[in-house]
Amino acid sequence: MNTESEAKAILQLCEGNLKAALEIAERHLNTIYTRAQVLLSLAGMVVTVTGFSGRLIAGSSTLAQLFLVAGLFVSLSSAIWVFLRVMRVRWVTVFLDQNPENALQETLHRRNQKTTAYKTGGIILCIGLVLYCISIALMLLDPAAIQGPVR
Repeated sequence: MNTESEAKAILQLCEGNLKAALEIAERHLNTIYTRAQVLLSLAGMVVTVTGFSGRLIAGSSTLAQLFLVAGLFVSLSSAIWVFLRVMRVRWVTVFLDQNPENALQETLHRRNQKTTAYKTGGIILCIGLVLYCISIALMLLDPAAIQGPVR
């Protein structure tokens, strides 16, 4: 369903009440924001794990170092993508000077853009996590003896 027909259907469902229709679209946007926060949290966990175990993982092999750095970089790229593309705030009330159907269409268009950006950010994060997990697997497959305190 395209945004034009979806806007008409939502307005019809809300009996032409723009406030009620925008509340539906706002709930959709809130769902995307909540899910985007989860992606940002997962990317933050990669940074945290690197702070605690990165030196040990990187010490196992050059290949593990490359995968660790690549995974960290790609995961942080995902966080930046999600922050810039999904978490950017623009209030739905800026469209109220338009007719109700156009205002709702514009809001739904923004929702669709953010949904696409969220999906892309999720894919980027998954790639980063795979790279990161490969670095951990390389360390586990060829564990180096720990000499002295690990800092």
